[in-house]
Amino acid sequence: MTRIDCIRGFLVWVVMAALPVAALAQPAWKPDRPVELIVGSAPGNSNDLMLRLIAQILQEKRIVEQPVNVLNRPGGGNNIAWNYLNQRAGDGHYLMMANLNLSVGHLTGTTTFSYRDFTPVSLLYDEYVVFVVRADSPVKTGRDLIERLKKDPGSLSLSFSSVAGGANHIAAGLVFKAAGVDVRKVRTVVFDSAGKAITAALGGHVDIVSASASSAVSHMRAGTVRVLAITSPRRLEGVFAEVPTWREQGAEMSFSNYRGLIAGRNLPPNQLAYWENVFATLDKDPAWRANLEKNSWAPNYTNSRDTRKYWDELSVQMRDTLDELGLLKR
Repeated sequence: MTRIDCIRGFLVWVVMAALPVAALAQPAWKPDRPVELIVGSAPGNSNDLMLRLIAQILQEKRIVEQPVNVLNRPGGGNNIAWNYLNQRAGDGHYLMMANLNLSVGHLTGTTTFSYRDFTPVSLLYDEYVVFVVRADSPVKTGRDLIERLKKDPGSLSLSFSSVAGGANHIAAGLVFKAAGVDVRKVRTVVFDSAGKAITAALGGHVDIVSASASSAVSHMRAGTVRVLAITSPRRLEGVFAEVPTWREQGAEMSFSNYRGLIAGRNLPPNQLAYWENVFATLDKDPAWRANLEKNSWAPNYTNSRDTRKYWDELSVQMRDTLDELGLLKR
């Protein structure tokens, strides 16, 4: 072997050694059959709306070439949907919407699943929580609500989706704790979607709804509900511009719920790389960005590795928060 051949061989070795193992071991991947986007709640709530918007953009812009379908698997506080996804380990044709319930359910005892049982794909945005009453409710403001519950925590019923100890319940707990209300004495009613919770309020069956902000927009525009407050740190623009924050009404707090995508456990690196690229592309899409602004969703794209890091840190924070609210399973 000549000296030149040795140098060439060495350079090839250096280049190959610098490549990720996954890049050497696995060819590029893309879906070869329809994709399912799974949501653990009934049609009509913010999670369902988000996935249907994503499916529409991915199809119209041909970001994904195969059909993208939304599959609702409501019930059990996401457990039915998580179990469905758990049976599809290593298959990138199945993704599921992820929110804070994935990070707290195992801490409150509502599920045995946690974020560690799935493959994080990406975060997309954060969403704030609003507190809604019927338009003719005697509860006029967030401050009015707090004063009533201080006098008698059981005097009003609070409804939310999709599980006790989930994101919307935690948001209410943080509000009440900050305002000096005993959250454990407030009557609660759980629905499998925010749409059903708001419908119950409109029918006079419950008094207050704690829900993702986008779930209330159509009812606000129809004039059937009054939004008492939002959990954002400052007032938002657009449809929520006239909605005061809790900080303006005597409860020093803010809170948001993340939205992202997960796949089954053990997703191969080439399949994960495909979906990371898809959602990085979506994050920059003008139609997606316009809908983020329209729905007052705060963009917060992160890749799989950074999503897992965030969830690890959040798990520690949520354990302390749930303990303070009396929702932590012992």
